[in-house]
Amino acid sequence: MVIQEIIMIKVRFAPSPTGFLHLGSARTAIFNWLYARHTGGKFLLRIEDTDKARSSKKFLDEILEDLKWMGIDWDDEPLHQSQRFEVYREKAEQILAKEKAYKEGEAIIFKVEKGRTIEVNDMIHGKIAVKTDDIKDQVMIKSDGSPTYNFACVVDDAYMEITHIFRGDDHISNTPKQMLFYEALELTPPKFGHMPLILGQDGAKLSKRHGGVSVEEYKREGFLPEALANYLILLGWFPGEDREVLSMDEAVKL
Repeated sequence: MVIQEIIMIKVRFAPSPTGFLHLGSARTAIFNWLYARHTGGKFLLRIEDTDKARSSKKFLDEILEDLKWMGIDWDDEPLHQSQRFEVYREKAEQILAKEKAYKEGEAIIFKVEKGRTIEVNDMIHGKIAVKTDDIKDQVMIKSDGSPTYNFACVVDDAYMEITHIFRGDDHISNTPKQMLFYEALELTPPKFGHMPLILGQDGAKLSKRHGGVSVEEYKREGFLPEALANYLILLGWFPGEDREVLSMDEAVKL
């Protein structure tokens, strides 16, 4: 008899506290939360505050409050990237020791091996293939000692034991680069699913020029959290039955 190990599903939402929580990010948080609760897994928070100059406790507090307002809770204490700079440098130096990276001043840069194809089996888009000839060498640690987005993501997702990453389509171009880091660090990558973005009437990514884009604005205008969550859940997803109203608890069961 073959005994299979049961792996707990772990997803994460990773906001940057450099502004208010926007609708696109709120939708990403909701779908990650729904997947975790549906599977009996964990929904984790990571605060991507490597940009210390722009990061603000005010924005972080607002983001956390907005998540709670929409009925989104999280497991464990949030992980703060600003507290892990030494970890990122240590991991980058491991790659440097394997001669898969080089230094330019204080920066550590990953050498991308040309002539390869990186394939990702996206849970939404199917197979995505990118040639490494189209990927330039990737900075891991900047000259000021801070990590780049893609490198910090890989290090932290591995540390947090993230099994599934659901995020917007605008991150598709980041995924092959992150796969190279997983390989260099000899880590097993999670499964990826890239969701369509919320667009304005002009077909462009939703931004301030389209009007209210932050959860905070909708709160001030008197929208109910259940109404906003319901709208975001059904935006780009159909439960397979003629329903226009779903509570968070009902959505978890679907």
